[in-house]
Amino acid sequence: MKRILAIARKEIIHILRDTRTLLLAIGMPVVLLLIFGYAITFDITHIPMGVCDLDRTQQSRALINSFGYSGYFDIVENIASINQADKLLDKGICKIVLVIPVNFAKSIARGEETSVQVLIDGVEANTTSVAIGYISGIMQAYYSKIMLDVLNKAGLLNQMKAMPPIDAKIRIWYNPELKSRNYVIPGLIAVIMMLITAILTSLTVVREKEKGTIEQLIITPVKPYEIMVGKILPYLFIGLLDMLIVFVVGILVFGVPFKGNFIYLFIFSTIFAICGLGIGLLISTIADSQLFAIQLTFITSMLPAFLLSGFMIPVKNMPVLIQLVTYIVPAKYFIIVLRGIFLKESSIFILWKEFIFLVVLGVLLMVVCAKRFKKKLD
Repeated sequence: MKRILAIARKEIIHILRDTRTLLLAIGMPVVLLLIFGYAITFDITHIPMGVCDLDRTQQSRALINSFGYSGYFDIVENIASINQADKLLDKGICKIVLVIPVNFAKSIARGEETSVQVLIDGVEANTTSVAIGYISGIMQAYYSKIMLDVLNKAGLLNQMKAMPPIDAKIRIWYNPELKSRNYVIPGLIAVIMMLITAILTSLTVVREKEKGTIEQLIITPVKPYEIMVGKILPYLFIGLLDMLIVFVVGILVFGVPFKGNFIYLFIFSTIFAICGLGIGLLISTIADSQLFAIQLTFITSMLPAFLLSGFMIPVKNMPVLIQLVTYIVPAKYFIIVLRGIFLKESSIFILWKEFIFLVVLGVLLMVVCAKRFKKKLD
């Protein structure tokens, strides 16, 4: 233990002397959180919309107002001809153009089937799919209102009210306001912790090689695993400090609810930090330069944590082969844990599978690192 603490003390002194490392460890999580927290959102509103109303009746204006009052669309252009729709979409002035045909109101009054045309810019696939859902809901609400008016004029509305309705009482749990921040911010804890812990530890052994001090470690009566543990201990505390920073900023700045147990969060964060430290330490035994170590870190930790963990894209929506790859991505399990603890008040008894996977990955990474250290120090 004395030898481990001596190595840890040596690493702490280096961290305190290196202002760049301190800025990277403390400043980067806050910067990344603010950038990602404000930039990444799936709550799509105020979609610019153009309107071509060829009918110009009370019914057509009511339909247009349904879109404008919804809050999802901003009507920015009114055009007189459908030929002008191409210009609006090509220049990006509008993402959607609503075309209401002539005799729209007359067709409704006669009870005939009628339709409106909706032209959508499909370049941004996510925005398009969300907008289609909004449009379907608005059109369904408008149709229901028309049907109620027709039934009321025919004197059948009271008879319809007498019939027992099928009422779907929808109640959304865990994230009732459907705010994307409530599940993006917890996921960012995993991405940021993986990035910081992996980068910092990936530079430890490489830095010793570049400065020529690796030989001093080789000749000291310190065992390889003691060097490994001593080097990662300071960065373990830094990783947990980063978790605490993101946790506090996420709650106070972004208003993310925290319904779970902080002790569970601390336990899982510690295990996940060990996984990130193991990846970084393994990279540091492979790389010969700090630049190469950083490049490897982004490829093996940052990209998988961002793309293969379920942070941006649900794992179930990925190809089967990619889903198999995600089993070795620690961030995948930690993001499930974070969202469960933050929003669902999940306990360790519910998240026991993720706990086992994280422990197994952490142990495997540390064993491999110990083997690599032995080869380097013999």
